[in-house]
Amino acid sequence: MLFTFNKNFYNLQAVKSTIKAYRELADFKVEEDHKIIKVRVKNVDEEAKGVIEDEFCNYVLAEMKNG
Repeated sequence: MLFTFNKNFYNLQAVKSTIKAYRELADFKVEEDHKIIKVRVKNVDEEAKGVIEDEFCNYVLAEMKNG
């Protein structure tokens, strides 16, 4: 699974904070270039598989608002 975030809108700190909150549900790897933050997700907890993508992205948005 791959999530991508455009740096014109999202910041790396919000993504990292979200990964910290979700770290027990999957394995995350962050990659970035000058325009995009990529989050590769593996070994997703069975109970979270159907909702992790939407929930993760919503959490990043919340972190952007709160941060």
